[in-house]
Amino acid sequence: MSAIECPVCQGKERTESIIVECDRRAKITGIIQCLACGHEFPITMRNGHIRKLDTALPILQSDKLASDVSPDIREDVKEAERCHYHQCYKACVTMCRRALQLSLIDKGIEDKPLGKMLEDAHKVKKLLTDDTYTQAKSIKHFGDIGAHRQEAIEPEVARLVIYTTVLMLNESSK
Repeated sequence: MSAIECPVCQGKERTESIIVECDRRAKITGIIQCLACGHEFPITMRNGHIRKLDTALPILQSDKLASDVSPDIREDVKEAERCHYHQCYKACVTMCRRALQLSLIDKGIEDKPLGKMLEDAHKVKKLLTDDTYTQAKSIKHFGDIGAHRQEAIEPEVARLVIYTTVLMLNESSK
């Protein structure tokens, strides 16, 4: 059994330490969320001992989202980051696609197939610049692969899709 402190609030927001226990014949890899401050950080335990404890997820683009991005979209980007950490790259890009679609709905675009929504946002409502439209089509493309095809998504591609999603969401929120 190991007692650890949150790297952000360092236990100041809680009355007791976070306790993590791992059987001596087991390996645990996961993400701990401090319920006091909400910070998430990865941990790896093996044979009852902490082997790796990072202060944050390796890809933390969600912290760079504009303040006016809605909480549900922000949560989808965070989920994409967690998927990437767990090497679930198809799920990662699919969550980015979902964040994109929800952002369009938030801007008043009718919910229909995403390709048509992107065209409406770009050509009819002029909500997306040419560059942002190109970024959005790329997010859709990889999200479609993640959701509908057997093809693999490489880790670097998934990381770039997260980055592009945050960039596009920030650009379209201006």
